[in-house]
Amino acid sequence: MAISNTNILIKRSSSTATPSGLKAGEFAYSYVSNTLFIGNSTGTGVVNVGGLLYTQTIDQATNANTGSTLVKRAADGSFAGQLFGNANTATTLQTAQNFSISGGDITATSQSFNGSAGVTLSASLNSVSGLSAGYYGGSTAIPVVQVAANGRIMSISNTSLSTSFTVSGNTGSGTQNTGGTLTVQGAGGSGINTTITGSGGSETITIATDSTLLRSNTTGSIQTVGTDVQISGNLIVSGTYTYSNSSIVQTTDSLIELASNNVVGDVIDIGFYGLYNNGSANLSTGLVRDAGSKNYYLFANVAAAGVTNANTINSAYFTAQNTATLYANVNSYSATVGTLTLTNALTVPNGGTGATSFTNGQVVLGQGTGALVTLANVSSINTSIAANSTINNLTTDTYGRVTNYTTQAISGLTVGQGGTGNTTFQVGSILIGNGTGALQVLANTSYTATGAGAANNTITSLTVDAYGRTTAATYTAISGLTVGQGGTGVSSFTTNGITYGNGSGAMQVTAAAGTSDQTWSNQILTVNNSGVPIWSTAMDGGTF
Repeated sequence: MAISNTNILIKRSSSTATPSGLKAGEFAYSYVSNTLFIGNSTGTGVVNVGGLLYTQTIDQATNANTGSTLVKRAADGSFAGQLFGNANTATTLQTAQNFSISGGDITATSQSFNGSAGVTLSASLNSVSGLSAGYYGGSTAIPVVQVAANGRIMSISNTSLSTSFTVSGNTGSGTQNTGGTLTVQGAGGSGINTTITGSGGSETITIATDSTLLRSNTTGSIQTVGTDVQISGNLIVSGTYTYSNSSIVQTTDSLIELASNNVVGDVIDIGFYGLYNNGSANLSTGLVRDAGSKNYYLFANVAAAGVTNANTINSAYFTAQNTATLYANVNSYSATVGTLTLTNALTVPNGGTGATSFTNGQVVLGQGTGALVTLANVSSINTSIAANSTINNLTTDTYGRVTNYTTQAISGLTVGQGGTGNTTFQVGSILIGNGTGALQVLANTSYTATGAGAANNTITSLTVDAYGRTTAATYTAISGLTVGQGGTGVSSFTTNGITYGNGSGAMQVTAAAGTSDQTWSNQILTVNNSGVPIWSTAMDGGTF
């Protein structure tokens, strides 16, 4: 497109200093901040790329010592102004300065410094009043030192050591002098042993008890009490196992609690068992409640080492006469029996049949509380039923069993019988109802058309009979369809104009672009502030 008379306008603003957002590559200019902006590469921010703000700043650059301006070299290449900060090169300071140390614990003579040479300060610590040089401490004395906050010793003196100490026990006491021997020993037969290890001032005294004393946290052998023990308070055993090697266990408790830790859900098997020898092996027998099935089981013949829970003994429950597994369900007071053999027939009141056998295939009848009896079979019925026949007579006995039946051919079913009332119909005819009478044949009808169904015609009139059949139709040419009817609402458009929507109203059309061919019309299609499409010679980015 030629651009000799085409204007391209970017976004601009006289009220906002910085646009809130621009598309990637989109330009905008603010007359408030005098800055040119462009959208960043992702379209998520704006970047200032120039403008009057920067050109004026560059134009105002000078080599004079002027505030808030860019510095420009003079003709001789020099800069005029003041520098603030660190310099990486210098010959001397303009004004020499003095270095000195005074106050506190150290002093030094003042020295001048102008940067041309280094400075050496000769310093010395100040004397501490009352402090004498010498050695302190020894075999009979301990030095006492006073230290200032900066770590300097302010005073020091000696304190004499004591050469003896007093040793006291539950009974008796004594004095121990330097170089003497201190003996630690247990009383005879007390069960306490003492041991001294180490030498040269690093001795260790170890006091320990032997197995004749009861003590906690021991890793030694089993501790034994050889005499009677009477405990007036409660006896609490926190270990995993409790063993009682006694012939008689006596208690006043009427109930013994087992599985006291079974308080979260019901997951622990509960019971008791004892050991016996069957002549060749040690076995177990007892009573256990299975936490899974909630049933109580008597068991026997289980290996002595195999009783840990119900799962380990479930294959060796107590058996009656070696034929049936017995377990008691204490919740329902019932017994489950695998195989049951009775000498006499179980009567009806006892849940039986009262009989010992029944003929295969016969129907069994109830007799009150008497034994069940069998019902005699009925005679076989072999009469076949033809496809066009039906049963017209059916005989049953007292128990509802079919004993006989007769058939007859089906012919001429009326409408009331579910038929049509006719024996034949004309091929292709339409049948219509007639109340309870036989179905009737509907006479054919003819069709009449007015006009022709051309591509630009529509049906404006349609005639149907009482049965919904089309008997006549009228065709009319289509003209002036509105938008609601699927048309445009107009009968013509401007040549080379571009059509656009107008809601439910007739479609609109723009004027033709330019007066010469479209290649050199130098116009673009845009919209005005109301959104109406127009041709323009300016591409305007709008304002922000």
